[in-house]
Amino acid sequence: MCSSLWIVQTSLVGREPHTLPTFQERSCERGLACGYKSASAGMPEIWTLAGMQVRCRTKVVATALLLLLTVGTFVLHFTKVSSRSKYAMIYKYVPSRWQGTKKSQLNYDYPWKGAGLQHIPYVWKDAVARRVLTDGNCSCPEENLFISIPLYHSASSHYLGNDFASGPDELREVMDQRNQEKERLEQRAPPRPPILFANGKSPLSYPTQGLRVQPMGSLVIPGLRLEELAEHKEIVDIQLHAQLGVLTTLADIPSVTVEGEGTKHLTISSGSLDHLNRQLQFLVYTNTDFNPDTVDYADIRYAYFQGTIPIRIQHKRLLQIFDFSEDDIATKVTIVTKTFLRYNMLRQLIASVRKFYPTINIIIADDSEHPEKVQGENIEHYIMPFKKGWFAGRNLAVSQVTTPYFLWVDDDFIFTQDTRIELLLQVAKNTNLDVISGVVRDDLGLARKFTQKIRIEEGDDLGDCLFRSKGYYHAVEGFPDCVVADIVVNFFLADTTKVQSVRFDPRLTRVGHTEFFMDGLGKLRVASCSHVTIDHASKIWPPSVWQNKMYKKFREPVNTESNDKFWFYKYNLKCIHYT
Repeated sequence: MCSSLWIVQTSLVGREPHTLPTFQERSCERGLACGYKSASAGMPEIWTLAGMQVRCRTKVVATALLLLLTVGTFVLHFTKVSSRSKYAMIYKYVPSRWQGTKKSQLNYDYPWKGAGLQHIPYVWKDAVARRVLTDGNCSCPEENLFISIPLYHSASSHYLGNDFASGPDELREVMDQRNQEKERLEQRAPPRPPILFANGKSPLSYPTQGLRVQPMGSLVIPGLRLEELAEHKEIVDIQLHAQLGVLTTLADIPSVTVEGEGTKHLTISSGSLDHLNRQLQFLVYTNTDFNPDTVDYADIRYAYFQGTIPIRIQHKRLLQIFDFSEDDIATKVTIVTKTFLRYNMLRQLIASVRKFYPTINIIIADDSEHPEKVQGENIEHYIMPFKKGWFAGRNLAVSQVTTPYFLWVDDDFIFTQDTRIELLLQVAKNTNLDVISGVVRDDLGLARKFTQKIRIEEGDDLGDCLFRSKGYYHAVEGFPDCVVADIVVNFFLADTTKVQSVRFDPRLTRVGHTEFFMDGLGKLRVASCSHVTIDHASKIWPPSVWQNKMYKKFREPVNTESNDKFWFYKYNLKCIHYT
């Protein structure tokens, strides 16, 4: 343990009795002073050596305990963040060569740093700055190690890279592959629109939003005008330039000269301001570059003034209209479910549906190993390959819906007199909501209100940060029992066309719920209504213990089938913070 003790003991070999070294030994690794001075006169050698050994061992033990406490606290701290990972530290503190030097992606200076007005002082607001100013390197806050309340789920964070069993090498490989896919998707996506600025002194009037033209189509650009200036010029000219099309005029105006008709660059000049403005009323843009869902930013210039006219190039969207009867709910809504092994619960669900909605169509996707026949009027039972998957089954079932809406239910739900689809339809009909959930009552009859919000912050090369919090944004206007959120419970009425455009990712075979709402983030408008409920079948006394065990065996994921890697790769996330 102590190197100096070994040195002293070896130095005694071959010496005369009762003689000790006269030098002061230093070392005990880590800088401990385990050495000793020469023995006092008359003191036996064995006493001095024994005292030295005791002092040395005491210091070594104390140092070891301190080191153990420090390391243990450090390990406990990061294990608390993600108890399943043995690579939490490796992942969270990535080597500097991985970090890069990514700066803010802003392509313009902060307004207060611009030229002018620098002589005027200001008082900085840290609370606002924390929300607005980011450096492109988000992080998920860590939970409090010293506060743990039973039955209370405190805020916590989880770093998704922790589940890479092979450590940093596997993580680096996945990151490289993910970055390549990100670049490919960014190349295919429409370019991010630039920030357009308007000069308050400009005499030019022009449209800044709302112009649309079909690919290879034409439109008249409205709202072009040049205001009269204090210093009048004999000849006034305006220049226009397009990138994805050509410019021309619909009519000729006397005393006006037009150069470059049918090209990307057009110049209009006149000695009369009124005649010039009259000519601008007949300006035509024609798209010549076939690239649907893009924007042509046409420039307009006069003297040293310049403006930008955005023209969106987009096909006319075709409506998808369903044929239904206003008085027959069966023509408006289809009940959809996915089942696996639990036929007793499935039949219980069907019986409860028929009690309140005898003619409504029920679609069932089934990937059981030995499927049983589920027959009945207005029932569609689709058999899938064994263990095909939870989301694959949802995709199959929803793909067969022929009504404008469908009601998603789990196969262990039970309809009651409070499961009133009409009330959810009323909300859908009078709002622009796409997914409207109800409330599920548990075994004890308690209604479980489940609504969550999602916020994403920009991160670094490791990925972005996702923040999930309980709660909602606001109530739905006209429906005080409904609130707007990002994630709701697995009992909802949905717009068929909208959900089919988002779909359920079939790679999620065993567990999946939040992922559907993640895929629909920014595409689906989601809400939850508390005045429509459905019961959850009791799991306290299952009719078939064997069947329940088999279901859990296939339904519940094992550690190696965690969705963390899936989230890390697909959503470009490095961590999730729960509150």
